[in-house]
Amino acid sequence: MEIYPKDGHKRAKAMLKKPILPIIISIFCVTSYLFAGENEKEVFQTRMIHESTTFSQGPNTYITVGIGGMSGDTTYQIGGRCVTPSGSGIYHFSISELTFPLDIWMISVEESKEFEKKNLKVSVGVKKTYTRDAGKMEDSDWLTSTNPSQLDVYSQSDAYLDALILGINISHRFFERPHWSFIAGVGYIYQNFDYECKLNRQWSPSGLSGYDYTGTGSVDLTYELTYSIPYIEIGTQYIFTNKWSLVTSLGYSPIVHAEDLDVHVLRAKVSEGDCDGDAILFSLKGRCNVSRSWFFALQLDYTYIKTDGRQKQYTDGAWSATIDQKITSEQLFGALSAGYAF
Repeated sequence: MEIYPKDGHKRAKAMLKKPILPIIISIFCVTSYLFAGENEKEVFQTRMIHESTTFSQGPNTYITVGIGGMSGDTTYQIGGRCVTPSGSGIYHFSISELTFPLDIWMISVEESKEFEKKNLKVSVGVKKTYTRDAGKMEDSDWLTSTNPSQLDVYSQSDAYLDALILGINISHRFFERPHWSFIAGVGYIYQNFDYECKLNRQWSPSGLSGYDYTGTGSVDLTYELTYSIPYIEIGTQYIFTNKWSLVTSLGYSPIVHAEDLDVHVLRAKVSEGDCDGDAILFSLKGRCNVSRSWFFALQLDYTYIKTDGRQKQYTDGAWSATIDQKITSEQLFGALSAGYAF
C-alpha cells in the first residue's frame, strides 16, 4: 500500500485466466445420463414415482446450515485515461494494482422450497464470515514511464475482512428422465467485502529512494467493495441411489455492477470506483440422505468476475483525478452442510 504521494505510470498486465474447468465438468455431468444402463433406469424410475407421490401434497422445505472456506482474491487496477483539474492524459495500464485476499471461513444458511407439481424450486441463502484474517493484501506500482514493466513500489499489509454474501435462486426442472433431468433458472447474488489493512512493509524493488516504510500496527487503508450479480443458469440433476444425488449448474451474468471505496488513511486520499462487466458461476452440490428428514451436503462454488469503469479520486476532500479502472475477482467456495427436510 503506497503511503506517501508518488508519480504514476505502469505496464500493461494480463488479466486473470478465463476458467475452462467449470465448462468441462458441466459437460461431463450432462453426459453421464447417456451411459446409464436400462436396469439402472428402472430402479431410478421407481424411486422418482414414489417421491412424486409423496411430495405432491404441497411444497417441501429444506433448511441447510454449513461451514465453509473461501479462497481467491479481488483485484483492482487503475491507469489509461486520466483527467485532473489541470488537464488530461493517457497513462499505460495499469499504473497501480491492489490485490485483496479472500482466504476466510464462513457460515452458510440456506432455505429452499420445492413445488413438485410445477417442478419448481426457490432458494434463499446467506454466507457470513466468522474469521476476519484474510491473508496479505499486496499493493504494486509502476512509476517509470520509460520502463513500464519495472516494478517500482511494492507493499504487503495484513488484511482483515468482514464479508456478507446474499443469494436467491429460482429454478425449473424439465426434460426429466428416470434418474436425470435438466435444470434452468435465474438468480441474484449480492456480495459485500469490507477490509481493514495494516501495513507490514513498503519498499522499492527497483531501488528508488523515499519509499521504504514499516507499518506501525495501525489501520493504514480501508477498502469496501460490493458486487451486484443477476444471472441465468442451466444445469443437471442426477440421482445415483436412494441416498446419493448430484446437482451441477453453470451460470452467466452479463450485467455485473461493482462499486468500491478505497481510503488511504495517512494520505487523506479517497478513491471511488464504478464498474460494469460480466461473471461466470459454476456450482456442484452433492447430497447424502441419512433418513427421510436428515441429510448431509457437500458444495463447491466457483465465481469469476470481470468489470471495468472509472475511478474518481479525492485528496483532502477535493476532487483530484478521474482514471480508468478494472476490478476482477476469482472465488472458490467449498462447504460441508447438514440439512433438515420438513
